Amino acid sequence: MDSKIKQSLLTLGADNPKLGTEALMKLVREVLEEVFEARFKVDDETLQARRLECNKKRDRSPLK
Repeated sequence: MDSKIKQSLLTLGADNPKLGTEALMKLVREVLEEVFEARFKVDDETLQARRLECNKKRDRSPLK
């Protein structure tokens, strides 16, 4: 999120505490969404790498 947008959201409610609270909640929600999306992407990449590694090991194992 652009820092100018963050700043405007935080100063939006300077005179009105309810608007300030709503702006803060929106900002926190957006930041958390970005954090969770990044975390899910890392987890997905990790799982894909492990799946490939397991498949390679299975392919190399002698047939029964």
